[in-house]
Amino acid sequence: MLVKFVGANASLQAYGYRFEKDKPVRVDDAKVLAKLKERKDFELLEEVKPVSRKKAEGKSEEGGTDADTGEGKAAE
Repeated sequence: MLVKFVGANASLQAYGYRFEKDKPVRVDDAKVLAKLKERKDFELLEEVKPVSRKKAEGKSEEGGTDADTGEGKAAE
């Protein structure tokens, strides 16, 4: 989970992690996350996973299937 330090200082060392103001840091330790959640100068963020872009509809790669017919490229 990502944790962002929103306190008054420019940075802070806590629980073995270095937090810079408004810069998210990945913290995977559940015990540390529980402690940081209790502190008002830290904000826990949900991680957003990047969504891969789909290729243009109707176009297929060599050996792929045609979006309209469902047939393989080799069938052409």
